[in-house]
Amino acid sequence: MIQITPEAILAFMQKSGYEADIQPDTQQVYTILKIEKKEYPLFIRVFDDGHLLQLLAFIPCQLEANERFNLDNSSESSTEPSFSSSKVIADVARLLHLLNKELDVPGFGMDEMAGVVFYRLMLPTPKKKMDADLILAFLKTIEHVCQMFAAPIEAVSAGHATLDEILEKAQEMDGSST
Repeated sequence: MIQITPEAILAFMQKSGYEADIQPDTQQVYTILKIEKKEYPLFIRVFDDGHLLQLLAFIPCQLEANERFNLDNSSESSTEPSFSSSKVIADVARLLHLLNKELDVPGFGMDEMAGVVFYRLMLPTPKKKMDADLILAFLKTIEHVCQMFAAPIEAVSAGHATLDEILEKAQEMDGSST
């Protein structure tokens, strides 16, 4: 059993082969998952005095931060996002919703203000401990989800594909496997 503290999680991560460290300002354990020549920052954070554990991986994407939500920029000069930018954000949001619907362990989200897409798991740890094999299983789940779904998320967020095009390709692939 692993104690749910940043230090114990860091030791576990390092023992399990991850190059990890603790951010001094946030007390989050962080590492970079390297999957198919791409990097996915992963942050592990203890909440509720050790009763919750958050695993948060950022998915590389081409979204831009939405200036409409920047409270420091409340001048009249702030512009509305263009139609194409709004369509991309809507397509990414719909894609993430569809992926979550199909996943056994959903967790995709998007922070439109920061322009980021992430995969997050919040794990209850009522006794402030968790089985090491269970933590590894969730880490492998995150790696698998990133490997499976990052490419379509990145394509849609960059405007290289629409959600409808991604869905058409998925249907073609599904039809050819039967």
